[in-house]
Amino acid sequence: MDGPLIIPITVTGKPRKGFMSLLSLTEHSERMMGIGESGDDRISQLPENVIHHILMLLPIKDAARTAFMSTIWRRHWRSIPRLVFDDGFARITEPSMMDKLILKIYKSLLVHDGPISKFVLAVPGLTPCDELDHIIFHLSGRGVQEFTLVLSSGVGHIYKLPSSLFTTRLNCLKLEGCLFMVPPWFVGFGKLTELELFRVNLPSDFFGSFLPKCPLLRDLRLFLCEGPTNLELDAPRLVVFFFARVLLQKLFFKRTPLLSVLSLYVDVFQKPNVVDLFASLPALRHLHILPAFLRVLANGGHIPSRFPKPLYRLQLLRVSGLLLASLEMQRVLACIIMSSPNLHTLMIQLDTIVLNEPRNNDAVTSIRSLLSAEDSHGSDFSLQHLKVFKINDSLGTQVEMELVRLILATAPLLLRIQIQPYHLLSSKKVTKFMKEVMQYKRISKEAEIIYVWNDEED
Repeated sequence: MDGPLIIPITVTGKPRKGFMSLLSLTEHSERMMGIGESGDDRISQLPENVIHHILMLLPIKDAARTAFMSTIWRRHWRSIPRLVFDDGFARITEPSMMDKLILKIYKSLLVHDGPISKFVLAVPGLTPCDELDHIIFHLSGRGVQEFTLVLSSGVGHIYKLPSSLFTTRLNCLKLEGCLFMVPPWFVGFGKLTELELFRVNLPSDFFGSFLPKCPLLRDLRLFLCEGPTNLELDAPRLVVFFFARVLLQKLFFKRTPLLSVLSLYVDVFQKPNVVDLFASLPALRHLHILPAFLRVLANGGHIPSRFPKPLYRLQLLRVSGLLLASLEMQRVLACIIMSSPNLHTLMIQLDTIVLNEPRNNDAVTSIRSLLSAEDSHGSDFSLQHLKVFKINDSLGTQVEMELVRLILATAPLLLRIQIQPYHLLSSKKVTKFMKEVMQYKRISKEAEIIYVWNDEED
């Protein structure tokens, strides 16, 4: 009776360096692959989906080398459903290398037998070329579901995506450094759930004409994309939205009932009404406000002490580029905090433009007043669910210290305050700040104060 099936290779996560040396056609590799004196290759007897999983854990260069071991392994390599050509495959250091590289990739597609569910072309240094059209056309007929194309910046012309891309049934699309022009006959990506674009030129009506044709879109990330000047977001299934751009004319969340993770870095010419803006985000759980949009909110007119409709689901608030000396920015921060009764994590990164700020009594009084006010029902401010408060680029100013003092005094479930001093701050000032903060009264017996230096992580 044959003995039990033994799998001598266990691969988890990223394969260790030199792994393919164990798969070379040597006596050592035969032992590692379960090939004994009888010549039985036990790994080759594994189910095809298991072998595919092993191959997909390897860098693609190493996975390709298995094709030289036997006819069986060549068949497995040619039918692997995921092809990832990234920095583990090659790096283009000279323009002359690009033609050879693209030709190798195209040839690997021509000999591939079977569907391709995922294709990634993100080789560092890759620039636009005509062969990309052939690759995308070939993939359009192979059932590709996830497609990633990353092109380097600084080239003479921008690559226009071929119309064949818009005939695929993608559920994940990631692009960098290209021109995204939707053909007039395009009926939509009916299965697309994730779209990420970086430095991509978009049509001006992208939000009005393209997004409505992606009815299942859940995750949308747009970074430094040119084209649209108005952002009217009508995406009933959208859950995650990251947007970073220099300037927009208008920003409006028309229909986003499920949007729960939002990150915004953008200046808006027509300042939105802060109350209406947040009222259109009933499912918001994680909010990241970056400097440009923080200034938009601060300069957008009247900011109430609380929103009429509380942000009941907001659990994490992250604010970058906060200038606590600015009374307007204080009002924005206080309004969101006091409208979020279930907030459990507050993270702020301070604006370090004023390194040696003199004592600002108005700012200290303002933050104390904003975070100590009663609402219309007579309820005192209290961060009932706050557990973590983090400050990055701390300057040790009086208004910072007052904010820390207030949170320590009003957050009964607080577990940790983490403070990372600004790297140019003198050790003398940091020490003084630390000593004073450590003496503040804490309503939570579990609260601890941690100082993180430079790039340390907790």
